[in-house]
Amino acid sequence: MKRFFQSGLVIAAGVLGVAAATAQSNEFEKNPDLTKNRKKFDLRETILRKFLKDQRCPAERFAGIFVAEADAHGLDWRLLPSLAFVETGAGKQARGNNLFGWANGKSRFDSISEAIHEVAHVLSEGRYYRDKTLLAKLRVYNRNSGYGALVTGVMERIAPAPLVRAQAE
Repeated sequence: MKRFFQSGLVIAAGVLGVAAATAQSNEFEKNPDLTKNRKKFDLRETILRKFLKDQRCPAERFAGIFVAEADAHGLDWRLLPSLAFVETGAGKQARGNNLFGWANGKSRFDSISEAIHEVAHVLSEGRYYRDKTLLAKLRVYNRNSGYGALVTGVMERIAPAPLVRAQAE
């Protein structure tokens, strides 16, 4: 009886597994953008990782988190790493896990992941940043006249705007 029960479980698990795989396959057939979106995420992370590695930035290992947090908060995926690059060399001069020079460099975070999440959240939802264009957000972030051009220049170095538009289509 015990043997029958175990084999029945294996068969049931196998049937459920096939059903789940078929459902997922059917979902990809109905909406091929699902696989494209997955590839876009991987491509952006790969591009960012290469840029940060070429610049010898400690934040390289957080490339996936930069992209994921940007997506979660509706930000350009190049913005957060560009801010980190301009402010601390993407971690070269960061203190207290503060990659972004947040609060004039005085803020401390428990981890780099927490810092990325917090800055992404504030840039998206904070009262001084919400509903602003990228350049308007950068003017609030740092009022120096050339700051916006500096950050957007790094964004272009990570990936040119035409590449970004092509991926979004």
